[in-house]
Amino acid sequence: MQDQYTHFNSILLKLLQPLARLFLHFGISYREFCELSKAAFVDVAREDFGVHGRPTNASRIAAMTGMTRKEISRIRRKIDNGEGAQTDRQSPINEVLAAWCSSDEFLDSRGQPRRLPLKGERASFESLVRQHAGDIPEGAMRKELQRIDAIELVRNTVRIRHEALAKFEADKQNAAELLIEPYEHLQAVARKVSVSR
Repeated sequence: MQDQYTHFNSILLKLLQPLARLFLHFGISYREFCELSKAAFVDVAREDFGVHGRPTNASRIAAMTGMTRKEISRIRRKIDNGEGAQTDRQSPINEVLAAWCSSDEFLDSRGQPRRLPLKGERASFESLVRQHAGDIPEGAMRKELQRIDAIELVRNTVRIRHEALAKFEADKQNAAELLIEPYEHLQAVARKVSVSR
């Protein structure tokens, strides 16, 4: 029996890897993925596994998903309010970029993200990361932002690459293609497995 679970888990792992690749490409953290997963599990458990056509209650959802009833109630409220896809916090990368584009400390006189010195107590890349990236060191954040082509180093300063951010947004639109063929195929397989049980 354990071998069957391990085999099935290895199939699921393979399915999740392309999704993880997309999430990481777009700077979406595991924390956000986890919150979205919880919403998906609660929604499917509630709608697909009810008895006599009624939605599944919190106790049964807890038994199926391993979440607490309190957590399930919180997530159900979000889903009912149309907020199932919203997450409380963004990834550290997105929080840093959002703060750089909106916080007065990091904006120039025209309200645009300033070119920041690497080091400094205030209005620097170092202070931006310290304020908005939790315990992630400045060097690691800089390398990640360079990896996704969101920033450019110019001597001892850092600037946002607006053209890269525009491409990034276009890539997100292209990712919507996932909702066409792969999504429909996964839906069909999931229905087939559900019906056969």
